[in-house]
Amino acid sequence: MLTILLVINFFLIMQLIWVLYNSRGFLEQPGKRAVPAKQISILIPARDEAAVIGRLLDSLIPQQDYIKEVLVLNDHSTDGTAAIIQQYQQKLPMLKVYYGKELPDGWTGKNYACQQLGEYAAGEWLLFLDADVTLEKNGLSLLQPYLNGRYKMMSAFPRQRVHTFLERMLVPFMMFLVLCHLPIRQVSRSQDPRFTAAHGGFICIHKKSYQKAGGHAAIRSAIVDDMELMRLMKRCAFPVALLRGEQFANMRMYESNQSVWLGFRKNIFTGTGSNIFLSMFVCLFYALLYVVPTVSLVLALITGKAYIIIAAAAAYIIGAIIKFYIDYHSRTNWHTFFLYPIACSCFILLALDAIRIHKRKEGYVWKGRRYYR
Repeated sequence: MLTILLVINFFLIMQLIWVLYNSRGFLEQPGKRAVPAKQISILIPARDEAAVIGRLLDSLIPQQDYIKEVLVLNDHSTDGTAAIIQQYQQKLPMLKVYYGKELPDGWTGKNYACQQLGEYAAGEWLLFLDADVTLEKNGLSLLQPYLNGRYKMMSAFPRQRVHTFLERMLVPFMMFLVLCHLPIRQVSRSQDPRFTAAHGGFICIHKKSYQKAGGHAAIRSAIVDDMELMRLMKRCAFPVALLRGEQFANMRMYESNQSVWLGFRKNIFTGTGSNIFLSMFVCLFYALLYVVPTVSLVLALITGKAYIIIAAAAAYIIGAIIKFYIDYHSRTNWHTFFLYPIACSCFILLALDAIRIHKRKEGYVWKGRRYYR
């Protein structure tokens, strides 16, 4: 066991060094320049978003100098979404509301909603925002320098607001996975679609480039639509970039433990290319690196094996440093970083549940629709 723990310590040290290096790979803000005003179309797909869409629309009101239009597509909502939107038509004169068409075969709901919004939009740049996103006070002002034509698509991970137990455990894992495993610099430097990271809550894309690539129609059946859209742009030779998102926006992706589980379960297995062996390898890797040391430490404290205690404690501490660094810099729930073995365990159980759903061909349920992939 001591040998295994020493090997784990070595890999964790390598992981820490990589994270420290990789976190500096996000695209830096270009120098300020004069840009045409009101060139951005804000596009918001909304399906049963009455609880959150008002917060987003409120955050747009003081930033109208940068907005050409705000388009909301009410995608067959059954709650009070339409009534909430209507309340903002005077506060946001450029707000336009559309009602979603019936979902055609072969499309996912969000992709079809985004495709319709893209067809209605008139701005040079399209900023797709999820309804649960809230722009920061100077979010659109800070975005302006990036609209210099060098990149045709930019995505950012908004700062996450978390409250429930599973939110705290699983939501920060998005950035953890990105920084631990994806070479950030290669997202913007390489046209290889394998180097891709995007967040569907905040995607800014050049309209003409988007249209030339085929828009959301080209990825109509994709469950992880944000990643597939960036891969599409790369395959069409349009430069893309990943930005640090906490400067632009914040969001609460899920409102309950159940929605956290269902939402991430829908995406997690598809994120590995629906590859069962790769998913199982990731689960095993995380169990060895982040769960085994903690279990070993507890057992060693009971049995009093000093060398095991030291090796296991060292592994736990290095893992905690990695998790603290990532959570602190993404400004998401950093004060529970020391619970990372529990977070990793939740992640593993979630991945295994997603594999189970896939094997049984039960389909992933989200917002009243079932997706088979």
